[in-house]
Amino acid sequence: MSAPVATHSPHPRSGFALNIWGCLFAAAALTYAPFLFNFIWGNHDWGWVRANTPLWSGVFEGRFSQFFMQTLLFDGNILPVITLLAGLFFFTAAAVIILKLWQIPPKKSFFFLLGINLVASPYTLSWLYFAFITLSCLSWPLCVIGGYWLLASKPARTAIPAAALLFALALGGYPPVINLICVIFFTLVLNDLCLNALPTKKILCKYAFFAAALCLALAMFLLVQHFLKKQGLQYGTYNTAGISLNDISGKISLISAALLKQFTLTTSYISVFYKSTWLIITITALVALFIKAPKNAVSLALYFGAVAGLLCAPLLTAIAAQNTVYVLHEPRIDFFGLVYIYIYAAAVLLRSASRPIRNFTTLLLLALTFYNLHTAAYAAKVWQLGFKAETNLAERVINRIENTPAFAAKQKYTFVQGGTLDFRSRYYLPDNPEKTDSYTQTAPYIPWHLPSKAYKFYYPEDFFTADFDIFWSFVDASKLRLTAELVNYLLYNAEPWPHANALFLDRNTIILTLTPEGKQQAQTWINNL
Repeated sequence: MSAPVATHSPHPRSGFALNIWGCLFAAAALTYAPFLFNFIWGNHDWGWVRANTPLWSGVFEGRFSQFFMQTLLFDGNILPVITLLAGLFFFTAAAVIILKLWQIPPKKSFFFLLGINLVASPYTLSWLYFAFITLSCLSWPLCVIGGYWLLASKPARTAIPAAALLFALALGGYPPVINLICVIFFTLVLNDLCLNALPTKKILCKYAFFAAALCLALAMFLLVQHFLKKQGLQYGTYNTAGISLNDISGKISLISAALLKQFTLTTSYISVFYKSTWLIITITALVALFIKAPKNAVSLALYFGAVAGLLCAPLLTAIAAQNTVYVLHEPRIDFFGLVYIYIYAAAVLLRSASRPIRNFTTLLLLALTFYNLHTAAYAAKVWQLGFKAETNLAERVINRIENTPAFAAKQKYTFVQGGTLDFRSRYYLPDNPEKTDSYTQTAPYIPWHLPSKAYKFYYPEDFFTADFDIFWSFVDASKLRLTAELVNYLLYNAEPWPHANALFLDRNTIILTLTPEGKQQAQTWINNL
């Protein structure tokens, strides 16, 4: 038995599709050229850049396929230029396929404008910060969209297991991909209901196959998660903590408020102009879809249900996560949801029979394209200046350690850093009063957690004890030799960098106090012993 297919074939004509793909890939490479040729990495990346990304090293937080692409293509290595190019290669391919699935009129200008607004959106920037998963997270859209292409064009007996495997692979690399899977599901339902005029019964039958693939993928994903936890390979981190039944009522209230806010809240590099323009496009598209929808009770129920599902889909990760601070209204999460709603809305308007609507949408897309190119270039400048400033700080820290008389490069020291400094925000001029995105703006290149990976990166000797460079609140007192001199330093003498007392060093311990907050945390820690 085969799944029903769309009225229009979703298969791209090979010549047209390859031409668009080539143009889009070239444009994406030009847009992100500053990131290609300035090898910048941040926070977690120092160890990965120095060595590589072992295939199973993401398993501890349940991301069992996180390094699959990196291992398959580059033996786990993070490579300048080529790693990002590979990610853009897959991402642009995904953009072309989803536009074909949405049945955009075969005009190169439509495909290019929609594609570049997807690939070069400010939401993509958040995945350029973490070099160790840039390739991975730019590749998952192709897995998801490729799964839907199979479901829309192949017999169900082969499409369902193949699509489920692709969905599960993407979920195992980054679980918030569930947002994207559901966003695309509802866009396809709306397409068939409102634009392709398929009978409601046929739509329900068709998407039962799609839902079966999604359920199978979730079952596979959860089964692997269960196995990893049972074997003690997956730890309980903020990335893996889920909600309980007691959290449901609070989640409903949270998501109700977030539904509208996701379309209005501005973040770093995502301005009022960007959000307002896309909100206008989105509302107009939903109205256009409603006008096209059949006006019987069943069809209207399906329309409103699909719209509600579409608007809620970008928030699924926030619904499932125990701690929403890391996932709600974060660009790296909206990369897998909200931006696809935007592009779908523009695609709906470009399919309109009204020439003024098509022309006005094209004009807005041109303005947004210019905004995206300007934003990417500006972000590259800010990131490069911030990276240089922080690596210069690391050099100054190492120089001060080296010039301390008690220091011996062959000695092993327990190292604790108090506080953290980011320098990108010094070069970012726009003042955003609502929300600052950490990964595009304030997360430091030198991490607070395991900062010795940065400090020893360029040094010939590794004089740090392994894996004890952690927040003061997690420091195990038994691992520190609390001499009277060290206690006195923490309580009375520590001062923030660049003060002379920012550094304490004895035969066993190095304490670096970077900020007033770091000084306060050290005092709190020692007083609580």
